[in-house]
Amino acid sequence: MRTRTLALTALAAATLVIGAAGQAGAATGGVLTVGSAGGPNVNVNDVVTGAINSDFVFTTSSGNIDCSVGQFSAKVTSNPAKGTGNAVESITQLHANPANCSTTVSGTFSVVSVEINGPATGNVVDGTSPKLKVTGLDEQVTLASFLGNVTCDYGTTGSVTEIDGSLSNTTNSISFATQNVNLISGSGLCPSSGTFQGGVGPVKDTTQSSQKVYVN
Repeated sequence: MRTRTLALTALAAATLVIGAAGQAGAATGGVLTVGSAGGPNVNVNDVVTGAINSDFVFTTSSGNIDCSVGQFSAKVTSNPAKGTGNAVESITQLHANPANCSTTVSGTFSVVSVEINGPATGNVVDGTSPKLKVTGLDEQVTLASFLGNVTCDYGTTGSVTEIDGSLSNTTNSISFATQNVNLISGSGLCPSSGTFQGGVGPVKDTTQSSQKVYVN
């Protein structure tokens, strides 16, 4: 009889724990939700990802770099109730597949790699025109030249403090239109500045069954 009582007690405790976890997972009202606007919250530490859906194009005075295939990835570090603050993401991947990139930058003939050099921070601003404001961006681009590989780091430095992307609940995408970036480090072959445009989407929460992410 005692064994049965202990087993029933353990089962009841497990049921309470599972129920509480289910309620926590179903919380709503955050800046970021999954499945629909106003749906379950994106949880802190969830990973959100999106593929390039509009070419990443870096335009400079000495030529352009164009990439059509790649991946965006970020970990959500904060997701407050809408209207009370910004959701925050640690952007850990902004990758382009070099096989799907081209360069016309003077003195170069191919793209070797395009990778983020350390995490950047993305602040998700909700409202009628939601935006992703990216700071601390260092995107490292390595190009092949006749003198060997040339590495140029571009991002938010000097006069450029952030780059802004528009967020859409219709396509669940992030679109960057003609955002300025400056050279952080690199050789004399690297243009000192340029503009960046492109898009990723649909953005999905891979931690929650790859459901699409919405901004509220």
